[in-house]
Amino acid sequence: MRGKKRAMSTTHWRINIWPIGCSCVSPNDQRLQMLSQMVEEYQVDGVVDVILQACHTYAVESLAIKRHVRQQHNIPYIAIETDYSTSDVGQLSTRVAAFIEML
Repeated sequence: MRGKKRAMSTTHWRINIWPIGCSCVSPNDQRLQMLSQMVEEYQVDGVVDVILQACHTYAVESLAIKRHVRQQHNIPYIAIETDYSTSDVGQLSTRVAAFIEML
C-alpha cells in the first residue's frame, strides 16, 4: 500500500501542485496542454524550443512539441540545442535572429 500511496501523491503533486512544463516532472499530455494555453493566451507568432544537451527528455520530446505546434496551431517552430556555455552564443544568436526575421 505504501507504494500505491506514494505513486498517487506524486501524480497529484505533479498535476495539481507543481504544474510546470518540465519534461521530467509533468505528464506529456499536460505539457502539451500547457503549451497550447500559452500559445493562445499570449498569441505567439512562433515557438523557440530550447533543448539542454544534458537533458535527454527534452531532446526526445522536441519532435512531439514540433508536431503539436505545427499541427494544432499552425505556427513556426525552431529547436535550438545548447549546453549553456558561451561557445555557441554566436551560432544561436544567428539562428534566433533568422527565425525572428522569418516571422
